Amino acid sequence: MRKMAISFFCLMLTIIFLTPEITWTQKADPTVLDFKVQALYRAAKLTWKAKEGFKSGLAVQILRADTFEEGPYKELDAVNLISGKNVYEYIDKSMGAEAKYYYKLVIKETDETFGPIPTRPYFSPPATHYQPPILRQRGDSILSLFFLPSKS
Repeated sequence: MRKMAISFFCLMLTIIFLTPEITWTQKADPTVLDFKVQALYRAAKLTWKAKEGFKSGLAVQILRADTFEEGPYKELDAVNLISGKNVYEYIDKSMGAEAKYYYKLVIKETDETFGPIPTRPYFSPPATHYQPPILRQRGDSILSLFFLPSKS
């Protein structure tokens, strides 16, 4: 029994020390940084930054789920990353109903996924600013706006 335990222990140490790339792998720096989604009126604005010195020829797929965070996700568009350009923006105006939407960015070439990030766009019109009434004559007062003129 003791020989079997020692053999098993030696086998485990051999596996751990001879294959460190399996047990201690670390991913490279992500291609996309600072992915954000901002709710707009009947739309959503997606912004992200690409890391400096990324491999050219990469495309970012923009995916949206209309109901659940788990999906299903539908591809809205694909944006090619251009070397020398670091900041990207996409506005999704194809919203159908007032609901929560989930967005993901996927880079197929590197198998990277960013998100999901939820957002709920505004479906009521933006509020207007109050503009005070304009008094037309010199003797007008603010009270004259609320009373009908008297018949003389």
